[in-house]
Amino acid sequence: MSEVRLLRLGPERPTAPVVVCLPHAGGGAQSFRRWARSLPAELELMAVQLPGREERAGEPFLTDFDELESSTAGAVARAVAGRPYALFGHSAGSLIAFALARRARRDGLPLPATLAVSSFPAPHTLQPRALDGVPDKAILDFLNGLSYAFSNGPESQPDLIREILPVLRADFASVSSYRHAEEPPLECPLHVFGGSVDRFVRPAELELWRPYAGREFTLHVMRGGHFYLHQSTARILSVLAAHLTQQPITEEV
Repeated sequence: MSEVRLLRLGPERPTAPVVVCLPHAGGGAQSFRRWARSLPAELELMAVQLPGREERAGEPFLTDFDELESSTAGAVARAVAGRPYALFGHSAGSLIAFALARRARRDGLPLPATLAVSSFPAPHTLQPRALDGVPDKAILDFLNGLSYAFSNGPESQPDLIREILPVLRADFASVSSYRHAEEPPLECPLHVFGGSVDRFVRPAELELWRPYAGREFTLHVMRGGHFYLHQSTARILSVLAAHLTQQPITEEV
């Protein structure tokens, strides 16, 4: 089985609390590279890098959610090495972040200081769907509706399409293999983020995450669509920093 790795984005701070980011379907660790500019000096920034993308292109994908969760949990535990940490997952990365927090509790390991999920439906509302027979055009049309990565429509960037479609299919397959189980609410704070005009998950749907919070729950709806976070990095990090350093950072304009 291919192993999940964590990449450090920004300076190495061996004793600092860690913000661990999990990217969207089809994405890689570098999608969080710019976050290092807004991170306070008291924190370290890392991002999960799944096999088969960016510098790991050509490696076998992880398409089974249980295997992906297990490998990611091990990688995160080694990387944070007992330090306080926050988990932030965007889109499909939210499901992995949520599963990691639950797994830490089951394994008797420290929970994240805060769990943050972004632009993804509550786990109990997911409808498993096989994607083997879904044509490429249907996937591309869906992505184009989310203002994904295509400046002039997906047909204008054939090289990007060839690169990203296999990654997307692998990530969608792993999400489709997730099977939800009822467990008690999490004891760590849960922060849910989303875009005001997201076509994939509406703000009202984000509210359905509330039952998973046993303690603090907050919902942050920000201006923008599914990828609102590129314009709201400082605000997101200020929420995470508050739980890791007790010194919220100043938001960028």
